[in-house]
Amino acid sequence: MPDQRQHRVRLARSGLSRHWARQVGFTIVLVGLVCVALGTEWRLALAALAICATSLGFFYLVFPGGLHFGITMANFLAVYACTFVYFRDANFPLAPLAPSVAALALPVAAFLLRCFLRRRRVAAMIYARRSHELTHLPRLARWLPVAVAVSALSFILPRYGASAAEQGRLLLLGMVIISVTVAYAERDLILLMMDVAMVFEGVAQRVDRLVMPVMAFLSVYALLVIVFGCLYRIADLSLGTPQFFIHGRPAPLTFSDAMYFSVITISTVGYGDIAPVGPLVRALSGLEVVCGLLMLLFGFAEIMRGSGPESEHRRRLRTDSRQGEE
Repeated sequence: MPDQRQHRVRLARSGLSRHWARQVGFTIVLVGLVCVALGTEWRLALAALAICATSLGFFYLVFPGGLHFGITMANFLAVYACTFVYFRDANFPLAPLAPSVAALALPVAAFLLRCFLRRRRVAAMIYARRSHELTHLPRLARWLPVAVAVSALSFILPRYGASAAEQGRLLLLGMVIISVTVAYAERDLILLMMDVAMVFEGVAQRVDRLVMPVMAFLSVYALLVIVFGCLYRIADLSLGTPQFFIHGRPAPLTFSDAMYFSVITISTVGYGDIAPVGPLVRALSGLEVVCGLLMLLFGFAEIMRGSGPESEHRRRLRTDSRQGEE
């Protein structure tokens, strides 16, 4: 018995490590992607990645049992880092690197310090694994206006042409105010993340029931795309004259163009780079739009039915009947 208990503990710890490793990787990829896309210098991007990864590591060490809390914490950190990068580039583009990194780290450090000082209470909320009523939302009115006011004032400051050093000091001042607000609202933020975590956990538990309906829907959807794409191509080849305008000019439709046009038609996107001009292909494109809309309606209904209580009830009945036959 002791050997089996130790074996289960080792398995639980290994699962925990894999879980948090996935969350750290997800956060690093998301934050890095946005930082690169916004054109931020690589040193600030690395600082953002390090701060987010360190924060997740802190929660792994201090609250190792909160598995369902990991993905929510990763999401909130990634959103914060991305918002800060936009906030800094839009309002304080000349701020030096050192105050920018300090400003990025201040709210996270304040939140983590507050959580560490009140770690027993935070751990109790995380391990409770229950959703909370929205009665704590009125408390948001006591600190949310402060964050909104700091953000609004920061959009006015660039008009006054502050120097690089002044922008760095103003950025630090604004984030100090945000840090005090975040530390004050630590309980509200934990409750909000817990509610989101419970939603994520419920979604994860239903994913297995959604896989088969989603795959069936995608397969039929892909079949319609291929069928109509081939019909467009055959019509263009057999009628002798170009049936489509490509970039505003009549041109023969290639196979890849036909598949691309089929995708944007069934999804009702219609970029306009390829347009049907012949009566037959116009009729086909209209029919494909109707089929796509019907597929969305019936597909969504089937997916919801597959994840609903009726499906679960039928699944239990099938399981009971099979057990009875055996």
